[in-house]
Amino acid sequence: MGKKAVEDAAEVKPRAPVGRLVRLCVAAWLIPGCGHLMLGRKWRALILFVSILSMFLLGVAMNGEFFSVHSASYLEQLGFFGEMSVGVAVPAARFFGYGGGNPFFVSADYGTAFLIAAGMLNILTIFDAYDIALGRKP
Repeated sequence: MGKKAVEDAAEVKPRAPVGRLVRLCVAAWLIPGCGHLMLGRKWRALILFVSILSMFLLGVAMNGEFFSVHSASYLEQLGFFGEMSVGVAVPAARFFGYGGGNPFFVSADYGTAFLIAAGMLNILTIFDAYDIALGRKP
């Protein structure tokens, strides 16, 4: 190895404190885009919040189904974890009286797909905020 390679290998980036990373990831899970807001990326946070929340609301408007963790089907259990990945949106929708849709409604299957996709996109935003906090992404 050359002298430059040895210097680059010896240079260690300071790591973010674990407590800060945990707070960042929990905030990003509870409110989509909040992790990016905590990192000072206001526009990205706004875009993520609006897009994920509008996707969730479109799923609710199409009478998408809320899954239960106590289902006998593994796919429905995965759907439950996908929907809960949106954060406080599912408990808030249940609080305001949304019971999980009508399976006989024309667009209910599409609504369910929107609900799960919103949760999966929020998981990607959590990973993105985590990578930015660690300095792996500009």
